[in-house]
Amino acid sequence: MSSAPTTGRPRKRRGRTLAIVLVVVLLVVAALVVVAEFVLRGVVDRTVAEQVEQSLPEGTTGQVDAHVDGVVIPQLVRGTLDRVDITSDRLTVDGIPLAADVTAHDVPVDGAGDVRDVDGTVRLAAGAVKDLSKYSPLFERVRLIDGGVELRGSASVLGFRIGYAADGSVAVQRDGRGVTITPETVRITNSSLGLKVDDIPGVSDVPVPVCTAQFLPEQLRIRSLDLTKSAATVRITADRLPLDEAGLRTTGRC
Repeated sequence: MSSAPTTGRPRKRRGRTLAIVLVVVLLVVAALVVVAEFVLRGVVDRTVAEQVEQSLPEGTTGQVDAHVDGVVIPQLVRGTLDRVDITSDRLTVDGIPLAADVTAHDVPVDGAGDVRDVDGTVRLAAGAVKDLSKYSPLFERVRLIDGGVELRGSASVLGFRIGYAADGSVAVQRDGRGVTITPETVRITNSSLGLKVDDIPGVSDVPVPVCTAQFLPEQLRIRSLDLTKSAATVRITADRLPLDEAGLRTTGRC
């Protein structure tokens, strides 16, 4: 009487082999996903940066860097990037150098539509702020001081042409389209005239509106200012911002 052949061991071996194969396949797939994510991230980051550079408002030039937050592949499949951080230390607006950091949410991958909840800062060094005087006929030079600005210019008082320097406060306009500079403490700079003037008509305590909307895409608004003697930091926001070239190149008005 012969016994039936034992098949337990071959089955166990086949099961182990299949498990090993599955593990290897999963590891290969995971490695490919990681590589694809790495490659796609670089491509997506650079593509977003190039789109922004090509769509900067007229008179604005510079190099932009972009970084997409989170895992890129699911966002590409969905067609929307959750969060994109855009930075530049080398922007020039109408000849004025500045740096910018901006965060945008819900960025369409195809570039069609609006981004949401745009929030960023623009920084101007003290050397750049002095060039802002060309946008107002009431003063000739601007210099940053802690909490405000120093304005220098000239005016006619009692038939004399006098030079003055005035410390001024700077406030964001309610609609966010500009700032208002108000000269306060006034000093006469050409003292050889022998004049002692506490205020200058048409200068002291006269608010000077400066339109900033003309430099920014139409939907952006200024929300706050932080002024020190070394730099001016401006916070800008928008609930939505068109991502297409026309939307970014269309600047605001005051």
